[in-house]
Amino acid sequence: MGCIQSIGGKARVFREGITVIDVKASIDPIPTSIDESSSVVLRYRTPHFRASAQVVMPPIPKKETWIVGWIQACSHMEFYNQSKARQAQRAAPPP
Repeated sequence: MGCIQSIGGKARVFREGITVIDVKASIDPIPTSIDESSSVVLRYRTPHFRASAQVVMPPIPKKETWIVGWIQACSHMEFYNQSKARQAQRAAPPP
């Protein structure tokens, strides 16, 4: 289903005095579904990735605006495709 590498252990301090206290991440426990309705393309519908963090920000001067957001990245994927036609052939009893 997925692999989550988290920032475990102690709080981490990054530049500008930002401290990440806690990070939580999960992938919804449903399998990826494949839409084979097109003869040209496969559509993968993957479970949702959810994340939250507790972050301590330094005092911000009045004229500064900060935006905090997430970047989701993937460093490795593996796909094992099996067509519905092959599944049907394998499910059919031998003649």
